[in-house]
Amino acid sequence: MVLAGRSKSLIFVGGVAICAAQEQTGKDVSEAMMLDRLKQLEQLIGSQQRELQQHQKEIDVQANELRLASTQFAANMHRELHGVATAPPRRLNEDTNAALDHIWLLLCGALVMFMQSGFAMLEAGCCRAKNVQNILLKNLIDVCVGTLGWWAFGWAFAYGGPDDTGAKGVNGTEIGDGYLDGGFIGHAQFFSMGFAEANADGVQTVKVSAVSWFFQWAFCSAASTIVSGGVAERVKLPGYICYSFFMTAFIYPVVVAWTWGYGWLADVTKAGYMDFAGSGIVHMTGGVGALVGAATAGPRDGRWEDPEEFMPHSLPLIVLGTFILWFGWYGFNCGSTLGLADASTGALRLKWQ
Repeated sequence: MVLAGRSKSLIFVGGVAICAAQEQTGKDVSEAMMLDRLKQLEQLIGSQQRELQQHQKEIDVQANELRLASTQFAANMHRELHGVATAPPRRLNEDTNAALDHIWLLLCGALVMFMQSGFAMLEAGCCRAKNVQNILLKNLIDVCVGTLGWWAFGWAFAYGGPDDTGAKGVNGTEIGDGYLDGGFIGHAQFFSMGFAEANADGVQTVKVSAVSWFFQWAFCSAASTIVSGGVAERVKLPGYICYSFFMTAFIYPVVVAWTWGYGWLADVTKAGYMDFAGSGIVHMTGGVGALVGAATAGPRDGRWEDPEEFMPHSLPLIVLGTFILWFGWYGFNCGSTLGLADASTGALRLKWQ
């Protein structure tokens, strides 16, 4: 009996050991399977990441191609619309744009002012030698006296405004409509008053661009000088001084106010008045003034009785004056764009010269 009980106990203990060993083996197999599964998942995740990276590269390449295509399309459209080639737009800050525009107007204004020497050389070469000094002095007067006339009254009549009426604001108040009030001449900013305002700390705020004043002054003096050749050798100095001041202080500014100053001529049609570089405003005004002066003064004494006495005395001066006027013309036409910051407008300047 005792032996039988012991054998049963041994059998029971052996069974428990066998079960324990089987459980341990099952755990080892399960852990191995889990490790295998984890490795498979890691491999799957790695492959998916590589595929995503490849897809991202393809998307970036397509995006760059689309950007290039859109830039090329915009450039082609600009060529078709304006007939010029242009580079992709570059963004400049406001200070850089303003500096470029100021430099451009100063350069072109100086070229237009330099045309005064061209007029002087051309007219001096065309007249008799005894009147050269008189011609040169009249051209100098056009600049000096003309500057005083433009500063005192000319700018105010041409561009002084005001433009305070003609349209209704959001709250129903009267505001400017872009046209000169009254439509005839301006009546503000005489003697450059109101060009700048200073606060209590002395800090000035610019209200009117001085470089615009300078560029328009060059045009004004050019219109005045056109007359000097039309009345060469026929007008005394005091009378010419009076004419020069009246031309730059009133006659030319009134014509400008009607047109570039958005006066009554600018509002006649929907398109307004268009004169890009002053063929009508500057040159026709000066030409009509020269015609009136020549008709009033009449021919020089003996001009038709002894024409050989009135032959030009210096062809070199005539040619030199012609080349100077030609050179200054690039400031006249190209400068009438009134700016340099726009790349497309810069490309068109070669067409407008």
